[in-house]
Formats: sequence, structure tokens, C-alpha cells
Amino acid sequence: MKRVKQQRWDSPFTRFLGDLPLKKIMLISTAGVMQKGQPFEEPKSGFWLIPGNIRAEDLCVPHRYFDHSNIDGDINCIFPIDRLRELISAGRIKGVTDEHVSVYGYHLIQARIKRVVAPQIAEIAEASQSGAVLITAGGLFCHRIAITVQKVVEERGIPTVLITQFPRVTRLSKPPRALYPVGFKPGHAVGPPHQTELQRQVVLDALCLLTELDEPGLVVEKQYPEYSISKS
Repeated sequence: MKRVKQQRWDSPFTRFLGDLPLKKIMLISTAGVMQKGQPFEEPKSGFWLIPGNIRAEDLCVPHRYFDHSNIDGDINCIFPIDRLRELISAGRIKGVTDEHVSVYGYHLIQARIKRVVAPQIAEIAEASQSGAVLITAGGLFCHRIAITVQKVVEERGIPTVLITQFPRVTRLSKPPRALYPVGFKPGHAVGPPHQTELQRQVVLDALCLLTELDEPGLVVEKQYPEYSISKS
């Protein structure tokens, strides 16, 4: 596992206290995940609230801003709700929050994300009493939005970890914490469709960074050999 350290400035950092098995996790994605049956249009708030108990098959990514042909068969690639539930059953985390957040990740005005959208999301995360937040993204622009949201949530006092597929952009943006599964393509945030064990391991590795890292600005690179033979 390779750690790439960034400079400290512009990297807010909330130290994770306690144990993962005692914490509820909130999931935030900037890939534009939404509930099936809803009209596809940008919400006025800039994000959708996703029920914590929703079935994975009731979620979709309706836009075409990045190639998500594989996601259509397994939303867990980008929104690993089932993998979090499996970690609950395994005793690795306490639970998930009553609601997760899905950001419409293609805002052209980054300043609005920082001043308006991200603070609202941070308030929701705080009110949900989440012990930590796991963040995923889709395409390149989604990653920039994700890091902006991540920083604001972290400034609110909630530890966060991002799973990135664009390590260079992520390093330049100086996130609080990030995991880069080496070689994973956009849309495969935690792995290819139906690769349950790999997806679960990536999610767990990301969450473990909350307890392992004690300073901001680290992008941890990790190889997953099984990805090279399973990706589609």
C-alpha cells in the first residue's frame, strides 16, 4: 500500500475517535444516483436524499455524463449500499444513517457547491449523527465536486474518506483522506459489477483509513490484483 502525502494547507481534518463497529456510516456520492421513477432533473437543492433502507435495485444513474453501462446492472459499483449492510452483519460497522446523499455532480458553478450545497449536506450529516462519511464519485468533474463536499463536511467535525479514480486531480485538490484503488476505471468506484467480495474489501479498506491515518492530505494507493482479471 503506497501513501502519497500532500501539503497540509487546504486540507481540513477531523480525527476519527472510537471504533468503527460503534459508528454509523453515511454514504455520499456525486455520481448522480437517484431513485427509479423520479423525473431526471437537477434538484433545486443540488442533491437527493436516499433512504438508508432502500433496495439497491430501486436506484439508478439516469444521465450519460460518464460511461456507466456496467453500473446499470449493479448500482453497488458506485453506491455500495449493500456492501455497507454486509459490513453491519459482519460487525465491522454499527449501521448506516437513516438517509444517504446523492449529489447532482455536474454543477458548473463550483462556488455554489462550496457556499450553498455542501454546507446543507454537512448539516444533514451532522443531524444524522453519522460517525463518518464514505464518499464516491463518477467522472472527473464529479470528483472535483466530491472533494469540495468532503472538505466542508470535514470542517463540520465529521471524519470523511473519499474513494477516487482520478488520483492526480485528487492530490491537487488536497482531500482530508482518500483511497485510490489503482487502475479502477470511472464508474467502478469500489469494483466491477457483481464482484461482491472485491467491492466489500475496497469499502472496508477505505473505512479503515479513518482509523489508520492521523494527518490530512494523504492519498493511499492500493493494488487489487483481482480487479485486473475481473473488470469489464
